[in-house]
Amino acid sequence: MRRSFLAIIPTLLLAQEVQIQKVTIEDFASNTSLYSDELKFSRQQDLAEILARFIPELNMVRATAIGNDIVLRGFKRDDVNFLIDGAKIYGGCPNRMDPPAMHLSITDVQRLEVKEGPFDVENFGSMGGMVNVVTKEPQQGFGGVLEAMLGSFGYKKFGARLHAGDEKLKMALFVGSEKSGQYEDGHGRTLVEQNWEQLGKNDPYAYQERYKNLDAYTRNSIGIKMRYDIDADQSLKASYYADRATNVLYPAFQMDAQLDKTQMFNGLYTINNIGKFSQKLQIQGYYSHVVHDMGTEFRNAALNSMTYRTHHVKSTIEGMKLKNDLEAFGLPWRVGVEVSKRNWNGICLAEPTKRPKQVRIPDVDTLQKGLFIETSKKWDALTINVGARYDSAEVKAHRFNDPTIKNIAAIQNYYKGLHKRTYDDFSANLMARYRLSDTDNLYLALGQGVRIPDAQELYFIGFMMGNWTRKGNPHLKEAKNREIDIGYDTQIAQVALHTQLFYSKVADYIYAYSTNAGNADPTKKYLTWTNIDAHIYGGSLSAAMPIGDYMMLEGSVAYQRGKKDDAIAGQSDRDMAQIPPLHGRLALSYDDGSNYASLEGLFSAAWKEYDADNGERRIGGWGVVNLQYSKKLNDTISVQFGIDNIFDKAYARNNTYAGRSLIGGRNPVLVYEPGRYIYAGCNVRF
Repeated sequence: MRRSFLAIIPTLLLAQEVQIQKVTIEDFASNTSLYSDELKFSRQQDLAEILARFIPELNMVRATAIGNDIVLRGFKRDDVNFLIDGAKIYGGCPNRMDPPAMHLSITDVQRLEVKEGPFDVENFGSMGGMVNVVTKEPQQGFGGVLEAMLGSFGYKKFGARLHAGDEKLKMALFVGSEKSGQYEDGHGRTLVEQNWEQLGKNDPYAYQERYKNLDAYTRNSIGIKMRYDIDADQSLKASYYADRATNVLYPAFQMDAQLDKTQMFNGLYTINNIGKFSQKLQIQGYYSHVVHDMGTEFRNAALNSMTYRTHHVKSTIEGMKLKNDLEAFGLPWRVGVEVSKRNWNGICLAEPTKRPKQVRIPDVDTLQKGLFIETSKKWDALTINVGARYDSAEVKAHRFNDPTIKNIAAIQNYYKGLHKRTYDDFSANLMARYRLSDTDNLYLALGQGVRIPDAQELYFIGFMMGNWTRKGNPHLKEAKNREIDIGYDTQIAQVALHTQLFYSKVADYIYAYSTNAGNADPTKKYLTWTNIDAHIYGGSLSAAMPIGDYMMLEGSVAYQRGKKDDAIAGQSDRDMAQIPPLHGRLALSYDDGSNYASLEGLFSAAWKEYDADNGERRIGGWGVVNLQYSKKLNDTISVQFGIDNIFDKAYARNNTYAGRSLIGGRNPVLVYEPGRYIYAGCNVRF
C-alpha cells in the first residue's frame, strides 16, 4: 500500500479503532487509496468531528453536541454523498439536525473513506464528493470488547461488541449507550446560555428557565451483522442497525429534536469467477427509515398556543445496486446498475393536541435509475482511469390535496402543474497518475458530477397569513460541478509532502437565500432556493516527518474560496456561504506500541469573506491545543486520557448562514465549541 504525507496519521491506543482513507486517483480495480492508517478515537461524539479533525479539506458545521454536519471543499448537504457500507441514508430534518453522519454510532465504525470532487460514478449524486462509512466485520471465534468513557460536562459512553463464528458463518452484536450534559464553551456558557445571550431570555425561541439544566442528548444503539461464506467463491453479508436519540438540544435553531429514530437494513451477495464476462458480481439491497420529531417544547414558544408545535418528519430510502467486474479488450471494466426510491414526508402539528397545522413536505418520492461504467489502462509510469454514468430521475409530490393546504390559494397557485419534475443527466471523469519516481507522483483529474434538487428545495411549504415562512422552488434545475484537480506527492529526505489544487465551475448550483419577495408583510423574510452559477477553488498542503523510531511530526493546511458569478437578485454579496477560511493542524506524536502520546494544535484564520446578505458574519480566528495519552497495559486492557482545548479558548467553527435556519426567516444562533474538555476511558478485550 502506498503511503504519503497524509499517510502519517498517528496510531492512538484509545477506545475506538477507526481507519480513515482518502481515496484519490488510483486504479479502481485494485481499490487502493492515498492513505490508510489506524486511528483510535475517544472523546469524539460524532463522525463530523472526526472527519474535520483529520481531513484538511473538510470542515464541521456545529449545531449542538452531536448531529453536526460537514462541508467538503465548500460543498455541503446533498452536494456530498454519504453512504454506510455502500448504502444510502438520509436524515429527516430539513435543516440537517440529523445529517446522515449522525445516524451511526462510532462504536461500530472501522473505516471512513473520503473521495473529494465529482469522481465517483458508482453512486447517484456525488457532485462534490463522497463519504463512505465502513463498519466492522464479524470475526471468527468467540470474543469481544467492552469500552467505557467518561468526560467533562457529564459525558458517559458505554459499549460492548461480541463476535462468534467459524469458517463458514460469523456473527457480531454490538450495543452502545451515550449521554451528555450541556458542554460549556471557553466563556463558561452552556448551550442554553449561548442561546440566551444571542436571543435574549424573552425571545419566543429562547429556552424556558426551567429547562436550563437539561442534558444535551441521550442515545442508544444496537447492531447485528452476519457473514456467511457459502463456498470459496460466494459470500452473503447482512446487517441490521437501530439508533435512537432523544431530547437533543439544538440551541442554534428554533426547535429541539425530541426523537431521532433510525433503522437500517443492508445486504450484499458476492459471487466470484462466474465466467469469462464476470470475475466478480455484487448485488446489494438496502433500506433505511428515519423518524425525526422536532418541536418547541423547551422554548418560550411552548407557552403560546400559536407557536407550541412539533414537526413530525419521516425519511425513507430503499435501493439496489448491481456491479460486475470483468476483463474485455485487454482492459479491466466495472459496469453497474443502481436504482433507489427516496420518500420524504413531513407535517407541522399543533401541541399539545397533535392537531395538523400544515403539511411541510408533501409526501415526495424521488425515483432514480442509473447506469455506470469504469475502466483503466496502464502504460509503464502512466495510469489512466475513465468513468461515466447516466441517470434518469423523477421527483413527485403526492400530498397537495391534504386539508391543511388544499384550500390555500397562494400555495395551490404557486405549485399548480408542477407536482412532478424529471431529470436526465450524464456524469463522467478522466483521471491520470504519472509516477515520476518511486517517491514522486503527479495527478490530474477532470470530471463532471450532478445532483438533482431534493424534496425540500422543490416543494417545502411554509405559509401563514399571507406570508411565506419557507418556500420551495419547483423550477429548480439540477446542479453540475465541472472540476479540475491537480496533485503532487513527493518525499524530500524524511519529509513526505503532498499538495493538491482544485477548481470547480458549478452551473446551476442550488443555493439557499433569504428574501421577502411576495410577502404581504415586507418585514417578514423567508428561506427559499435558486439556481446560480458559481466557482469554488482552493488547495491543501500536508507534510509528515518521522523523528527517530517512535516520534512523528505532521501538519496540514487547507484553503477554499467560493464566489457567485453574479449576485442573487435583490442582493449584492457575491461571497458563497459556508466556505471556511484557511485552517489546519499541527501534531507531534510518540508511539512505541504500548504508549501513545500526542500534542496537537488546530487553528483557523478569521472569516473575512462571507455571505452577509444571507446572515453570515465575521468570526475571529482561533487556535487550540489538545493533549492525548494512552497506555496498553497488556493484550487485554488499554486505558486513555486526554484534554481537548487545554487553554479553554472560546471559538466557533461554523457561521450563521440563513440556509441553516428553521421556518421564520431567522438566522441560526452561532454555537461555540466546547471549552476545556477532560476525558478518560478503558477498553477491555476478551
